[in-house]
Amino acid sequence: MENNKPFTVERLFQLPLFKEAKIMAGESGISKEIYYIDSMETPTLTGFLRPNELILTTGYSNLVLNRRTTELVVLIGHLLGCEAAVINEAGEVESSTTQFGGVDYVEKRPVQVGSRIMGYLAISRKLGEQEHFEEMCLDHAVTVLAIEFTIRQSQQMQREREQESFLVELFSGSSHQEDLLRYRAQQLGIPLGKFVYCMVLQNRSAVDKQSRDEPLTRLNNLLVQRVNKPGVYTRKAVVISDSLIILCATVHDTAEKQRAEAEQLLRELMAPAEEISPSTQLTIGIGGIRELLSDVPMSRQEAHKAMEISLHTQPKQKIVHFHEVLVEDLLLGAAGHPVLTALTSMLIEPIVAYDKEYGTELLATLHAFLRLGGNTKRVAEELFIHRNSVLYRLDRVNEIIQNDLNDPEVRFRLDVAMRVWKTKDIHANQMK
Repeated sequence: MENNKPFTVERLFQLPLFKEAKIMAGESGISKEIYYIDSMETPTLTGFLRPNELILTTGYSNLVLNRRTTELVVLIGHLLGCEAAVINEAGEVESSTTQFGGVDYVEKRPVQVGSRIMGYLAISRKLGEQEHFEEMCLDHAVTVLAIEFTIRQSQQMQREREQESFLVELFSGSSHQEDLLRYRAQQLGIPLGKFVYCMVLQNRSAVDKQSRDEPLTRLNNLLVQRVNKPGVYTRKAVVISDSLIILCATVHDTAEKQRAEAEQLLRELMAPAEEISPSTQLTIGIGGIRELLSDVPMSRQEAHKAMEISLHTQPKQKIVHFHEVLVEDLLLGAAGHPVLTALTSMLIEPIVAYDKEYGTELLATLHAFLRLGGNTKRVAEELFIHRNSVLYRLDRVNEIIQNDLNDPEVRFRLDVAMRVWKTKDIHANQMK
């Protein structure tokens, strides 16, 4: 008759395998009869259970989906009798058993999502060939950790898309409510500081658009990853129309500090040079400092202007602040004015015509002379010619324009005329 007794939960705990088991909850159901026994590792058992069914499960999936990776690692350490840890793809320990830091792990299993290894599950002892249960536990833990990394990757991608949408909206100036902008920026992890400003980064080595589109896309994607790398909370980048636009947060309010930050960024971006072509010429345009997020579009416009103007006036300069091209921006606003037209006609066009007819470089020499404050020694060094050659060319300029370059008034007018001439192509493009 004993064998005909119902098989209840209470009788289950009398079996040798379950003698050490403990009831954690639901003790009032200990007399319930068991009709079926099954093993399952699904995140939720709803829809799979039958009445009077006993389910055997490790609970790994629920630990992961409830973001309890630490408990999972502790469970693995307990089951295998060793120290264990989850290591991310950067080699950093994310969670571990208490003594893991004091031991060397002897085995690590890759946690793979598709073809990409997202991290590792490391343990401090080698499993033997006969330890089938331990091997099964380890394999299963790796599988459910892959779920965790997949969830995390999906969440990260969604957050990046939301950040990108916010930045595009911010730079376009479509929203002007400061409180709402700051609230959304805080929620999305967008850089905020006492001051904000924009950088525009471009690759000047790319000339032919049709042939450079694919390489430029790859370069921009690489640069975005480096600018937005984990652990950096003072800048965030997005690609708009082949330009990398970077929102920067800072506690400084000077152009010198902005330039220093841009120089540091260039060094960081170009440091792992094996991934970037040697012909790459990264340049940065910097916009002015702003206190309000709603004023960021103005800083972005200034950064673009600095980049565009410097392309015609200072093509060799890698970093240009908008404050350095304020005069050119002012002259662009007055482009076509009769006085400016007269200045270029009298002082610049005759030199251009002479260069074209005789193959000389008087205009380039004059430009360097004006930009370097009349220092003929520095002009010679920049142009890689003898100082006497510089003096000879300047004498020819004096003869052509019939003015004295040593006269401060003449030099001022030449400087204005030269700036107008250098930016004429920008004005022409704006008129199209």
